Amino acid sequence: MIISIIIPVYNEQENLVKSLSFLNEQANKFPIEIIISNSPETTDLSKDVCNNFDKVTFFDSNKKGRAVQMNYGASKAKGDLLMFLHADTALPEDFYNQVKAAVKKGNKAGFFAYRFDRESFLLNINSRLTTRDGIFAGAGDQCQFFTKEVFEDLGGYNEDYCIMEDFEMIDRIRKQNIAYQIIQSKATVSARKYNGNSWLKVNAINGYVFLQYKLGVHPTKLRKAYKNLLRESV
Repeated sequence: MIISIIIPVYNEQENLVKSLSFLNEQANKFPIEIIISNSPETTDLSKDVCNNFDKVTFFDSNKKGRAVQMNYGASKAKGDLLMFLHADTALPEDFYNQVKAAVKKGNKAGFFAYRFDRESFLLNINSRLTTRDGIFAGAGDQCQFFTKEVFEDLGGYNEDYCIMEDFEMIDRIRKQNIAYQIIQSKATVSARKYNGNSWLKVNAINGYVFLQYKLGVHPTKLRKAYKNLLRESV
């Protein structure tokens, strides 16, 4: 089974140095391809970083936005399974075998539980919640994956969503009763949004925006609210 790992990026050169070192090493051990789908608004040296890794293929997306960039990367992928990874998320060492085993069991999709890249009692609460299924499970920082057939049948990510595209996708997976698995080998995600904001504030904002999404608020309004409240690029 070939896994295509697709990473949408926007000025992520520092994170790419870390993540691609590990992924390139894994691609020398397993049938993995690594695709970078770059935002047209990127101004840093992400492309130069990618050129240092022989297993990495770099593409400039013709439009910005995670959903658009992930779909563009998927259109270039050759793998049987598509995995969508944030540049600041690190997969566990055994990710390839874990995903292969999940698909062998009949799962057509899935995502990873995660831990944060720094220790905190409150952040550990968030981490524990990712080990279980529920309405908040399946976000993009949990590294969603799909068989290529299922991804294409679903029409990929909904490009109308400039935010919450990950939850919109997993909601469709659930509605169509497509089998999926939460892999318990934990990915490691960045706690950077908590660095300038309190744990309570970040989780309150996330909960508010998620509720608005469930109520059918237009994605552009969700994005504006999130950026204004959290003061972080999305």
